[in-house]
Amino acid sequence: MSDRNSSMRLAQILGATGLIPLIVADIGAVHGYGLIAVSLGNIYAAIILSFLGAIHWGLALDRTQNPDESGPLLLWSVIPALWGFFALWWSPLLATLILMLGFIAQWLADFRLQRRGISWPGWFFPLRSALTVGILILLAILAIEVYYH
Repeated sequence: MSDRNSSMRLAQILGATGLIPLIVADIGAVHGYGLIAVSLGNIYAAIILSFLGAIHWGLALDRTQNPDESGPLLLWSVIPALWGFFALWWSPLLATLILMLGFIAQWLADFRLQRRGISWPGWFFPLRSALTVGILILLAILAIEVYYH
């Protein structure tokens, strides 16, 4: 297997594995752990949102020769972490909804970079998109569970 394929496969495995804590939170919420499970799921989602912002930090570091490109990347790189942090200050339901909006905003920022031809592997954005759909579904389950219980 080529290095490209092995990197892609590892990223797919790690990305999918990264959804497990939210799956556990969903199961916990459905099985009577309610707000505790939702809150833990939200905390984990905020951490993941922060991680996604860090990708922009890394891209900015790769553009040290062109500071015009680095500035906006660095600026955006901290927004998801702040978004996640401030989302957690609200009620569990509102926090979940704010986090969902954060993941959508992060996907839109990545989509914009993808359209501009940013230098990341060709498999990266499709994987990011699939994982974003997954996390949005899992967060929606948390939101539904806290809303109806």
